[in-house]
Amino acid sequence: MDLSLFFKGFLVGVIISAPIGPVGALCIQRTMNNGRLSGILSGVGAAVGDSIFAVAAVFGLTYISGILDEKEAWFRIVGGIILLYFGLRVYLSKPRNCSEENIGVNHFGTFGSAFLLTISNPLVILSIIAVFAVLGIVNPSASYYSTGLLILGVFSGAMFLWTITCHILSNYRNRIGERGVLLVNKITGLFILACSGYAFLSLLTI
Repeated sequence: MDLSLFFKGFLVGVIISAPIGPVGALCIQRTMNNGRLSGILSGVGAAVGDSIFAVAAVFGLTYISGILDEKEAWFRIVGGIILLYFGLRVYLSKPRNCSEENIGVNHFGTFGSAFLLTISNPLVILSIIAVFAVLGIVNPSASYYSTGLLILGVFSGAMFLWTITCHILSNYRNRIGERGVLLVNKITGLFILACSGYAFLSLLTI
């Protein structure tokens, strides 16, 4: 049993999830706004999306790279629109009572929207490939068993980071009150809107 692939995959999951991008900001906002479970479910959606990208990176590097180059403008447009929608929605959202944990939260919608936001940026595949190279992950598709260990590691690493983050944030949720949560909503919304603007402006460089 080559468990080293699992641990390398675990590191990949942590590394690609660590930067605070639009998905990370959304998970943080939902934890502060709706509670720990909402943030973790968003993290599950993000981890599933990252795992799918890892599978794509393992089995179709050449083919996928060609598609990314050919359809990059469309990916940026679609991603920009999705970011614009989520940015406006988060910015305009109102905080729940901090004492009401996960009341009325749509669990499937919470998971699905985070998953959608994650897969709206397939360029993440390039980041995964780069981390693979740094960690010395070579020919991970040699067998289905080794591939399974690697992908399970990626998912586990991402979920580990999201679970710890959401747990820590939820402990501060009641302390900052509704005004603090509202400020988190505004800042997160503006950040995601800025990412949307960057996606559209980057079209000028293609």
